[in-house]
Amino acid sequence: MSEASVEPRTEIPPPRRCQECRDIKRKRAQALADGDRPAAARMTEAMGVHIWEAHA
Repeated sequence: MSEASVEPRTEIPPPRRCQECRDIKRKRAQALADGDRPAAARMTEAMGVHIWEAHA
């Protein structure tokens, strides 16, 4: 088998979540674990608003 030239990876890894993203995600996960669907829904909405305001 011959060695084919391989181009270096040019993919940029996705940015890490900001602290507020991590906090919202953690709160949503906890709400789901607690069976608190209304709180989980609020966190989903909060994440959408946060992404729109902070990352768009």
